[in-house]
Amino acid sequence: MHKVLVPFDGSVHARHALEYVIGLAGQMARPLEVHVLNVQSSPMAYGDYLAPDMIEGVRAGLLNEARDVLQSASDQLKAGGIVHETHVDLGHVAEQIAVAVKKLECDTVVMGTRGLGSFGGLLLGSVANRVIHDVKVPVILIK
Repeated sequence: MHKVLVPFDGSVHARHALEYVIGLAGQMARPLEVHVLNVQSSPMAYGDYLAPDMIEGVRAGLLNEARDVLQSASDQLKAGGIVHETHVDLGHVAEQIAVAVKKLECDTVVMGTRGLGSFGGLLLGSVANRVIHDVKVPVILIK
């Protein structure tokens, strides 16, 4: 089984990456196991400005936002008959992608080159650049 990680923030480029994976799945001799990841910026950055209970509320809101973003990706993969899992995380996007690659033992990362910005998920091309340097597996960038 070939394991693919698709960082997904809902942007047009992330959707193109997902479409690429769906098309690729039909061409592979062995099945794909697709992991779709949405990373939200951690609310700990606001620790000097918010009370702990407010930070927890922000954290819960970010995780809910991540799940909402991933629902469209999941629906698209289900329609394509692709076996997949969705994952949400908080933190620095490129770092969490690298962590997910190791944790999930992915063989490849397929990602869009431009995202929605740090608030919405993936930063502009700087995240893709950092992922290329931080992970030990091939990275396919999709425009």
